[in-house]
Amino acid sequence: MEEDTRVGQSNQPLSIDVKRILYRVLQYWYLVVITLGVALLITFFKTRYATRIYPVTASILIKEKEETSEGKLLYNNPLVSGFRNYINEPYIIRSYPLIQRTLEDLNFGSSFYKQGNVLTTELYDIPVKARILNDGGQSNRKFYFTVINNRQYQLSPNGDEVQLNKQSNVFDFGDTVLFEGLTFFFELKKSHSIKEYEKTALVFSYKRPALITGDYVSRLRVSWAEEGAGVINLSLDGSNPTKEIDFLNGLIYQYQQYDLEKKNLAASNAIDFITEQLTGISDSLQHVEQQLERFKDQNVMTDLSTEAQRLYSKLELLEVQKVDLIIRSNYFRYLAGYIQESENLDQIILPTSVGISDGILTELISRMVDLQLQLKMNTKLENPLVSESRRIINEIKRDIVESVNNQKVTDKIKLDYIDKQIRDIEKHLNYLPLAERKLVSIQRKYSLLENLYIFLLQKRAEADISKASTTTDIDVINPPMQAGGAISPKPATNYLIAAIIGLGLPALLFVLLELFNTKVQSKEDVEKLSTIPFIGGVGHKRANNNLEVLTTPKSSIAESFRALRSNLNYFVGQQEKSTFLITSSISGEGKTFTSINLASVFALSGKKTLIVGADMRKPKIFSDFNLSNEKGLSTYLAGIDPFENIIQKTEHECLDLISGGPVPPNPSELLLTKRMDDFIAEAKKQYDYVIIDTPPMAIVTDAFVIASYADHVLFLVRQNYTPKGLIRTVQDFYSSGKLKNISIVLNDIYRSGPGYGYGYGYGYGYGYAYGYGYRYGSKHKNGYGYYDDQPSIRS
Repeated sequence: MEEDTRVGQSNQPLSIDVKRILYRVLQYWYLVVITLGVALLITFFKTRYATRIYPVTASILIKEKEETSEGKLLYNNPLVSGFRNYINEPYIIRSYPLIQRTLEDLNFGSSFYKQGNVLTTELYDIPVKARILNDGGQSNRKFYFTVINNRQYQLSPNGDEVQLNKQSNVFDFGDTVLFEGLTFFFELKKSHSIKEYEKTALVFSYKRPALITGDYVSRLRVSWAEEGAGVINLSLDGSNPTKEIDFLNGLIYQYQQYDLEKKNLAASNAIDFITEQLTGISDSLQHVEQQLERFKDQNVMTDLSTEAQRLYSKLELLEVQKVDLIIRSNYFRYLAGYIQESENLDQIILPTSVGISDGILTELISRMVDLQLQLKMNTKLENPLVSESRRIINEIKRDIVESVNNQKVTDKIKLDYIDKQIRDIEKHLNYLPLAERKLVSIQRKYSLLENLYIFLLQKRAEADISKASTTTDIDVINPPMQAGGAISPKPATNYLIAAIIGLGLPALLFVLLELFNTKVQSKEDVEKLSTIPFIGGVGHKRANNNLEVLTTPKSSIAESFRALRSNLNYFVGQQEKSTFLITSSISGEGKTFTSINLASVFALSGKKTLIVGADMRKPKIFSDFNLSNEKGLSTYLAGIDPFENIIQKTEHECLDLISGGPVPPNPSELLLTKRMDDFIAEAKKQYDYVIIDTPPMAIVTDAFVIASYADHVLFLVRQNYTPKGLIRTVQDFYSSGKLKNISIVLNDIYRSGPGYGYGYGYGYGYGYAYGYGYRYGSKHKNGYGYYDDQPSIRS
């Protein structure tokens, strides 16, 4: 059950080895220190020379309508109390036209700068004021400006060297100058000293206000103080708090002017319309007056009879009603034509200005005017409210047209009834004498024009009073002021971010190296990929030959092979003679090195040991002992030489060698012959241990053929060389039963520590501790004078 669990784990994707990453961080601590130091140094200079940003805030109150005031004409006149959608007010304040008008009024398009070695600083409070009279179609311009004295200054094109000793481009303050395509003049501000700026080259910059409007729109924040309140908070962050305070003051002033203009627009239009009507009526009234005077001069009768006076009084009342209907008809005709033809819907005349007191129509027109004004303020904003406002305006226009048509139908019925009554009275007038009829006719015209003239005079007077008494609904609650110290840069936050980046970049590098490393690094990697037992590890070879154990028997590598020899006893038991097969997945993983040195430790312990070079395709193990390859395994299996003739003695007692022999054309077929069985049987008869060096498993199948003769198979994995995918391949062979009695050796361990699984230390003689779970106890002296450690299982 335990084995099944491990197999399931081996099929899971690899996880990152945190211990190995931490070990690399400690190993390359200097890289972390350098990265951290560079990040902190960059942050220091960035914080030192960064532009300080300060917050500026203000609050304004948008008053509601006065509903209960006794002075209705002054405070609640429909001419100046239009519809207000409070939700849209923040968008109006941040609108491009309003902010651009503010910047133009404040002359923010013209700026002076002082260039430093690192920073260029704006001089907002410089005692020189610039006025651009004509920009010549240029939207952006820069040149040098140098004060010579309190009367003169010098200009130089941007990029040219400023030379004060030359009198070229020297001008007087207050004179109009044409320079670099700009027409302008510079003047000194009163009660300001220019001494500190003399002989200093400043940079004058001109930008068309439309170009800097977007920057202020993006930086300006407008929000209601709380839901249901009429207070709006304005805030702005900038490098020059004095300049930003002036901007908010200018913006509030322009917003108040916009509010007044919006209120006065209807009254102004009504005054113009009524004045135009009065001009025509005045001429007609004067003509009728002259006509009445001539009649009185030519006729003795100047008074009407009782019957005529009665008819005239009744006719006069009807004419007054008819005048009212005529005025309404004219206004409706004007209104319908204006809506259909004009685009400036905010300049329409309200019904109340001509005495039409229709609440629904007045509210519809007021709302349409308000939305049209908002559209003008938001034309440059990519705002969904713009398209929504256009849709609502179209709906309101349809409602107004429908309401006007309904009013026309009603007025037509009234006018027809009044005309019928007037015709009846005119029939009775025909019975009067001719002189009386003429006098009634003249007085009738005079009364009609007089009433109309007085009515229009009254309406114009109301409009004049309303316009004169209009006040803005915008009050300043908290004037613009600096709200605390600099909010940027933030040294503590910047240094914290720098520390995170300085530590995080190398850590990320090590994580990426670990993540994309496809080579085996440690015992843990092997155990994650395979359930094959792990038998031990061998350190990195530093000598030029493979005879490490024989040449330096006290080295750490020699001790690792002695440990490997001891661990093999737990796999083969206490049998006197054993055969071990050394193989790997690909070439270069140390099979020959391991075969020679494992055989050497067996030989040094006094056991007769035979090394068999079973790689008949590329035989090379003989060269390490300076022996011949004329005879070997291939000649024996081919029946050319007997077993005794292919054995070669080495310089070391108890250690013999059988090389691969001449390369045969059919090495795999030779291994399948019966002579291979005889070879293994003869080798076991004469030797205590037989070490077989085979070709790589992933390349040829020779190792699979020979594995059936071995008591145990050692599969080599080389650190930072063997691909992890090949471990999964040998795991499949092991799980399917193709390879049995196999264990894995981690070879060429040159990197040790946490996450790598092995560390070599030395106590007495050759004492060491391994990460694979064994410790060493008793020692006994072998026949060669070396101490041989015997393992015991760690409790």
